[in-house]
Amino acid sequence: MLFSKDDRVVQITQLGGTAGTMGLHIVSATIVGLTIGYFLDDYFGTKPWLIMIFFFLGIIAGFKMVFEDFRRLQRRVEEKKASSLKQDGEKSAGQDEPRA
Repeated sequence: MLFSKDDRVVQITQLGGTAGTMGLHIVSATIVGLTIGYFLDDYFGTKPWLIMIFFFLGIIAGFKMVFEDFRRLQRRVEEKKASSLKQDGEKSAGQDEPRA
C-alpha cells in the first residue's frame, strides 16, 4: 500500500513539505528582521524605530516568499496535469466527438 500506483503518499508528503516551508519562511523572515532592527537600533541609538521598521519588512519578505512558494506549487500541479493529458491522448484532453 505504501508504493501504490497513484503515488498518493508522495503527493501528500510533497504538499506537507511545501506547507511547512511556507510557515518557516514567515517565521524566519520575521526573526531576521527583528534581529537586524535590534542590532541597528543598538548601534545607532534609535531604540524603537528600526526594530519596528525591520519587523514589518521581515513580515513583508516572509509573505513574499510564501507567495512565490505558492506560485511554484501551482506551476508544478499545472505541469503535472498537462503531462497526464499528453499521456492519455487527445480524446481525453477535452475534445468531444459526436456519437453516431
